[in-house]
Amino acid sequence: MTSGQPPAAAPIPLRAVEPTIFTLGQPWQAEPDAGLRPTEVRARFADGALLVEAEMVDDDVFNTATEHNQRTWETGDVFEVFVRRDDQESYTEVHVTPDNVKLHFRFADFGHCTRLVDFDEVAADPAEIESTAERTATGWRATARIPVDAGPGELIRVSFCRYDATRGAAEPVLSTSSPHPEVAFHRPLEWTLCRIEG
Repeated sequence: MTSGQPPAAAPIPLRAVEPTIFTLGQPWQAEPDAGLRPTEVRARFADGALLVEAEMVDDDVFNTATEHNQRTWETGDVFEVFVRRDDQESYTEVHVTPDNVKLHFRFADFGHCTRLVDFDEVAADPAEIESTAERTATGWRATARIPVDAGPGELIRVSFCRYDATRGAAEPVLSTSSPHPEVAFHRPLEWTLCRIEG
C-alpha cells in the first residue's frame, strides 16, 4: 500500500444529529457495471462512535455465513465500513451481512493486509460492534455502531463498501464511497476525510 497522498480536500463534517450522506460507485472504471445497484449511507458521530446506516437495493439478498468473523466477503452480500483516525496508521474494518453476521478486524498499519499469514492476526471481538440488518421491499438495510477513539474537532477517515453477490454469478458487484483508482479497498489515504463536529 504505497499509494501517494491524494490531493488535499477539505474535511466534510460528521455531526451527532444530522447525518452526512454517501453514495457508492465504481470510480476505477469509466462506466459502472450493469449490475450495480444503488447504495446510500448515512453517517454520524456521537458518544465516541461512528454511527452508520446503509440502504441497499439488491436483487438477490443472501449470505451463507453463520458465525461472526467468518470470511463474509466470500459468502454473499456484505456491507463494509473502514475507519481510522487521520493521525494514525491503524484502522478498523467491519462487515455486516443481511443476517447480521459481523466481521471485526483491526489492522496495525496501511500495509498490514498485504503481510497477513492468517486472518486470526487481525480478528477483533465482534461483540464490540453493535449492528442490525433487515430485509426491505427493495433489498436490505444495515446499521453499525463502531467505537472510534476520537472526539470533536478531530479528523477521521471513513470508507463504505459493498459486495453485492447474486447466486449463480461468477463474481459479486463491488462498489465504494472512496475514489479508489483500482479495486483495492485497503487504501486508507483515499478514504473520505471527515472532521467530527460537536
